[in-house]
Amino acid sequence: MARYGYKCVDCGSEFEIECSIKQYDRHKKQTCNRCQGNNVNRTVELTPVHYGPGFFKDGYESAKNIKKSTSETSDDGD
Repeated sequence: MARYGYKCVDCGSEFEIECSIKQYDRHKKQTCNRCQGNNVNRTVELTPVHYGPGFFKDGYESAKNIKKSTSETSDDGD
């Protein structure tokens, strides 16, 4: 379920609506929960990205080393 944040222009209230991505209609006007006004804007929330421990060491870095080691072995074999 996705969460969509809104802020009312009239009263300044912030609220969220939770629904599936398929059910969300960006053209549908939302109403404020506090003042029942229709003058609301959708807010954009920053989503943090957390990589697990060792992501650099075990993921990206090892793939980088594999490319280097394969190119070094092909150069040494000629």
